[in-house]
Amino acid sequence: MEHKADHLAAHEVASNRSSDREVVQRKRGGKVSRHCKRFWWLDLIILAIVILIILIPIIFVAIPKKAQHDLNQSTLEVTSQEVTSPSPNGIHLKLVTTAKSSSKFHPTIEAFRAGLSIEGKEPFLYVNVPETKAEAETEIVVENDVTFASLDQFIDYNKVVMGSESFVVNMDGKTKLKLGGLPRMSVNYNKIITMKGLNKLNGLNITDLKILQGLTGENKTLSDGSNLIGKIIIPNPSVMLLDLGNVTMNLAIDGKAIGTTLIPNFILKPGNNTVSMQSTVNKALIFQFISTNYTDAILPTDIVGNSSIANGEHLTYYENAIKSNTIHLDLNVGPAMKAAGLIQ
Repeated sequence: MEHKADHLAAHEVASNRSSDREVVQRKRGGKVSRHCKRFWWLDLIILAIVILIILIPIIFVAIPKKAQHDLNQSTLEVTSQEVTSPSPNGIHLKLVTTAKSSSKFHPTIEAFRAGLSIEGKEPFLYVNVPETKAEAETEIVVENDVTFASLDQFIDYNKVVMGSESFVVNMDGKTKLKLGGLPRMSVNYNKIITMKGLNKLNGLNITDLKILQGLTGENKTLSDGSNLIGKIIIPNPSVMLLDLGNVTMNLAIDGKAIGTTLIPNFILKPGNNTVSMQSTVNKALIFQFISTNYTDAILPTDIVGNSSIANGEHLTYYENAIKSNTIHLDLNVGPAMKAAGLIQ
């Protein structure tokens, strides 16, 4: 009986202890419940602060850094460049470019002002780049009437274009990106663009020469005094179309000037250009060369740019470029001289 009594007593103690724990737990649960009911707003604030602490560096540091990285990794290729309506202080420029990106993000790039320059030099002009939705491959068309930021820099640029097989142009600006509901992100737009140049006009040739003489008849001298006409073939390996105006070039043999050539209203297009030319030459001096040093009538001719004029105004940026380039050409004048009866 004593053993049974002890067992019952122990069971009662254990039961009391369990009841005490339940009471304590209920009290604690009640406190927590009352706390949550009274201070739920404080808990939300704390949770919001924790979330902001995590998200702010992502939104304002990590994502903009990723955006700048992806923009830097993208490429820009000029597929067409048209320079028209030239004047001494400006041009009409149309640039068609293709931007390529491997990024999985496709933000909208806001419109911005970009400077174009030769590496290591100040911009020669600025263009307004329109707002663009970036995709894996995006065509961007820039078309502006522009005034030169620096005429000297634009002169140097055209010399590089004339004398180079390929060259590099920098495009630099600052803009903002928009991606979904995220805040606008400030980025630097810096692109290095490699383009084909005019390669010194290598491959230029003159054909279909015809000597003009007299004041009447089918072969009379032109009103400006031109006494030689023909076709000039000028290769243009670049994607550039250039309105050069009226272009004149000096002709020389063995360092002696023999005359000038005019290409009127010359628009140099991509690919091979065949255009009419008219020249004023010293026929007597040419005949002298044929009679002495070059009896085969093939004359080693040096052609150097002289002037580029549009609407009566000199385009010094083109003039400096064509003056910097000398073209060596073996010019066969035999057929033209024979047709004119000047040689047998």
